[in-house]
Parts: sequence; C-alpha cells; structure tokens
Amino acid sequence: MGSASRAVSCLCCPCKCLACGLLSCLCSILVSLLVVVGVFALIAYLIFRPHMIAATVDSASLTHFALSPTSSLAYNLTVAMTVRNPNKRVGLYYDNVEALALYKDQRFGYRPLDSFFQATEASTKLSPEFHGQQLLQGDVTAAEFRKEQADGNFAITVGLNARLRVKVWAFKVHGPKAKITCKLSLPAPGAANGSPFQPTDCAVWF
Repeated sequence: MGSASRAVSCLCCPCKCLACGLLSCLCSILVSLLVVVGVFALIAYLIFRPHMIAATVDSASLTHFALSPTSSLAYNLTVAMTVRNPNKRVGLYYDNVEALALYKDQRFGYRPLDSFFQATEASTKLSPEFHGQQLLQGDVTAAEFRKEQADGNFAITVGLNARLRVKVWAFKVHGPKAKITCKLSLPAPGAANGSPFQPTDCAVWF
C-alpha cells in the first residue's frame, strides 16, 4: 500500500519526487566528502604530528622605569627570548613580526622585528628593545606603580605577534596568526629589595 501511494504521489507531482531525489543525492555526496576530509585530516595529523611553538624569555633588563606626576612613563627595557619550532616535518615562516611591552594592560612599547624562517626543530633568538616615553591612563595604574616600586618588582608583559606560513616539503600555505604572551616579574631599577629575574616560559595562542 505504501509503495502504491508513493507511486501515485510521483505520478501526480513528478517534480516533487525529482527534488527529493536530488536532495538525497546531495546529502549523500556531502556526507561522503566530510568522511574523506576527516580521513585525510587524520592521516595528515598522524604523519606530521603538529606541535605548538614554544617561547621563553631567557633574560630581561629594566634599566629605567619611572612614572611622572602627569602619568608619563619613561622606560628602557631589553628582552632576550627564544622561539622554538618543535615540529619534525613542518617549517615555519614568521611574517609581520611585532614585539610589544605592556604595563597593567596598557601598551607602552612597540618594536617591529624582521621576518624569519624556522626549519624543523629549530630555535630563533630575538632581542627586542623598548625605550622612550608613553602616557598611561588612570589613577589606579599610578597607585599600582607606586606599590610595585616600593615592593621592588614590576609586573610587565612582553608580547610577540606574527603571521605564520607553514612549509611542508616544497609546499607553503598561509597559517594562523600567532600571539606569544610572556608575563614577567622584573626588579625595579635601583631597588635593593627586588627579586632577581628568572627565565620565564610564555603562553602561545592562535
């Protein structure tokens, strides 16, 4: 009875049956494509085993860090950091590289850096320097500055942003934008009670 009803329905409205058939066919093709893409993605992962890049601040020197009554920050900061590509089969190009320095989420330093390439399992040394003056906003920031100066250590964040390109064999494809964030504790210039700087691992985001 059901088959007869469907036959009658198709005879009455052949366009409807054709549309249903096309929709069913498209759904089958889409599911097949998703399965194929998933299989290829799994195979690529098993072959290349991609790993997150790693970064460490090896040393940092804060030779001048002073806040004026008008909240103008004068600074002189030097950082030595290592960025490592831990992948065994993937090379990385770093383009549009920029180094940032922030205090209480306010950027006070900016330095563009040269683009560079990292072969597999390679490390790159970077030494951005920040010096100048920058106006900070807010009374809270000034109060926190005075407190940290009295404690002998300043909490400063150094960031590194870059647009990645991925090299696999002879192929190069555009990758994500990498954001490296390093939260540092630096002894205040001239402070006798400041804790010495310790090498610090950085967080990496895409």
